[in-house]
Amino acid sequence: MTKSTQFDKDGQPYNRSNFTHNQQKALCSLKGLLTGIVCDESLKPAELLFLNAWLKDHEFLQDDPDSADLIDALEDVLEDGVMTDEEHEDIFCLVEDVIAYKDLDYSCCKDHLNVLLGILKGITADQEINESEVIFLTQWLTSNPDIAEIWPVPVLAKKIVEILEDGIITKDECSELYQLVNQVTGNDFNETGDASDNPTQLFDVVETITHTDYGFCFTGKFRSGSRSEIESKALNLGAIVIKKTPTLSTHYVVVGSLSSRDWAYSSHGRKIEHAKSMQAKGHKIFIISEDQWLTTI
Repeated sequence: MTKSTQFDKDGQPYNRSNFTHNQQKALCSLKGLLTGIVCDESLKPAELLFLNAWLKDHEFLQDDPDSADLIDALEDVLEDGVMTDEEHEDIFCLVEDVIAYKDLDYSCCKDHLNVLLGILKGITADQEINESEVIFLTQWLTSNPDIAEIWPVPVLAKKIVEILEDGIITKDECSELYQLVNQVTGNDFNETGDASDNPTQLFDVVETITHTDYGFCFTGKFRSGSRSEIESKALNLGAIVIKKTPTLSTHYVVVGSLSSRDWAYSSHGRKIEHAKSMQAKGHKIFIISEDQWLTTI
């Protein structure tokens, strides 16, 4: 497969700009994922399974030699289901080499945030977060102030401050952070075995959803229909559909159950980012899931 005829796993073609963007997003996610997996200086079988599934799911990395080397090494280790000390050391060294030599331009906040989202997936790949990972994440966020105000960093930073307030990191606090991270990233590999990028699951709780004369903005891919079909349903219910960036007249941002291939980030796009920014400034706008919306129509 050549770059001039690149297609995604659904058979949809990329134009040059989309391919470049998505490949860069995948590379940033990969570096973050590897960093998160080894930040506690150990490798577990669950982490290798997740990494192997993630690499195979991200077609943007098919021509990346580091990714190919990782897949080959992981398949050798996973073939018999047993990881020897020698295999552990070999994989760990390979991962560290990829991290060290995978040069990326961190001057772009978008890329930097995708690295963070990869780290979050990496530290939860073994179905838990431990004390070492909490400390690593704290240090990483402190060392990268350029994205401090960009969602989801404020949410994560607030939770970490609460955890560290008394100087003791408990198992319950680690479990709470684990749940938050999985909501932020939309990662449900431990439940479904699917390592593909999913939309964030950190939604607002709403008691009622009003349509008549209320502004709705839709983002992502919807299981219940195409974007045009979804928007038509909202219009028929009396809603005002905002097709581009949420405005001050937007009351709800509805997130499809499937992520958009061309979102800026692995777990969300600019519409969600803008809505989160509006919320931080005090605007009354709700971010809800497709399922939450469907219960009202």
